[in-house]
Amino acid sequence: MDPLTELLNFIVAVFRTPALFLGTISLIGLLALREKIEKIISGTLRTALGLVILLAGVNVMVGALIPLGNIASSALKLPPVKVEIGTNNVIMNLGFEIGLVMVFAFLINVIVARISKTFRYIFLTGHLIFWNAVIYTASFRYIMGLTGWPLIIASTLFTAFYQIIQPWYTHFFDVEVNENAGFVLGHSSSLVVLLTSLITRPLAKSGKKYKSMEELTFPAALSWLREPMLMLTASYFIIYVIVGLMAWDSVVSLAQQAGTHPVVWIIMQAFNFGAGFAILIMGVRMIIADLIPAFQGIAQKIVPGAVPALDCPLFFPYGQVSMAYGGIIGMISMVIMSIIFSTVLKYPWFIFAPTMSAWFHGATAAVYGNKYAGIYGAILGGVLAGVLMAVGQAIMWPILGFAIGDFFSWASDTDYVWFPIIIYLLSLFTRR
Repeated sequence: MDPLTELLNFIVAVFRTPALFLGTISLIGLLALREKIEKIISGTLRTALGLVILLAGVNVMVGALIPLGNIASSALKLPPVKVEIGTNNVIMNLGFEIGLVMVFAFLINVIVARISKTFRYIFLTGHLIFWNAVIYTASFRYIMGLTGWPLIIASTLFTAFYQIIQPWYTHFFDVEVNENAGFVLGHSSSLVVLLTSLITRPLAKSGKKYKSMEELTFPAALSWLREPMLMLTASYFIIYVIVGLMAWDSVVSLAQQAGTHPVVWIIMQAFNFGAGFAILIMGVRMIIADLIPAFQGIAQKIVPGAVPALDCPLFFPYGQVSMAYGGIIGMISMVIMSIIFSTVLKYPWFIFAPTMSAWFHGATAAVYGNKYAGIYGAILGGVLAGVLMAVGQAIMWPILGFAIGDFFSWASDTDYVWFPIIIYLLSLFTRR
């Protein structure tokens, strides 16, 4: 392997490892600030460890969410996903192109932030930088049929465009939600966040007061539901019981694989989800405490005025009750949409966004909706997440499903099922 390829592989590996990527960003910022060596070391390590903790929490939550999606799919009698190529094969076949797109798109993002007074946001959600490159490179390859350098150039420009403009069009709302905490949203849930905010923000500006979901009151015996970790645990136990009874054979099979009793398995899925959230929040607090101050070195010395665009969980502390209910509403909305597509519309393709994406997108949108329109806004955010994911997936299956349909079934993020439509429209234009 030649040195250039080896260097590219190393850079791509760093991008794909979020803790190393954000740790490196923190290191650069602290060096630019000329901090003392002990602060450079501690700040870099705490940022990296904060993200490791955050992702550990996410992984625990996802580990409890994925079986729920499988059980729900079985209960709804949805057909198994069948694709001709598959996401893993796409990544293997286009690995070199995807690697270059990741690096070049990020560099363009930094350069634009350096020279522009408007697009000052640097997309730093490392694992999504990778998936952005995968989805948009696959779109240009399998929708427009591009190969070689035309594929790399087109995919780089589109990915860079997305990573530059996405934090910009949500930042108007981000800084109000997080009270100008020094970061904005850099996440593929941006379209549901944007739509939720555009609908609910005018309601807030009308002067009418809406009761916040964070102010929900409970009877004394249920006062423990004010604690998001406990509320999530209890809610997911109930959801697992309801869905599990609809497809008990699936629960028994999963419990046998885990080597435990089905009832015990259900209880532990609920506990795992609640515990995962607690871990996630601890990681979020570490990142906010260490990365944001360190990034000031980049914003002052290297890319003046730059603002980091970060993962959606960093917004959860600004509406923890809203987030919890919004995630549940997003999942329920997605199930309802799946029933509509499969039984009412008789849609021929598999339409069921994963519980993972539905929860995180519904949770994030609910935080924004609650900020502007209280309980009504939070509910709207969760509903819109399920609707946008289902409709976008339905549009994309006949266009790109043969190549990455399996990706849609486990990570049907709103941006990933709507932005490729732009590429499809471009392909129609170029064929004329």
